[in-house]
Amino acid sequence: VCRLSVKFGATLKTSRLLLERAKELDLAIVGVSFHVGSGCTDPETFVQAISDARCVFDMGAELASICTCLIL
Repeated sequence: VCRLSVKFGATLKTSRLLLERAKELDLAIVGVSFHVGSGCTDPETFVQAISDARCVFDMGAELASICTCLIL
């Protein structure tokens, strides 16, 4: 299993830092995107990715950034 947040994208901790920086710069964050890997056949991987995306949405709401789009 490849943790794509390490290879591509950002971990949850880094996502929070990015959201905080976006707030400082008065940037609007409109959504979250994730990719579990082309050959992924384990449904639990998708469940975890969606759960992590929800966590980022919640962090955005806490920081007054409105996330409205989830790209699979």
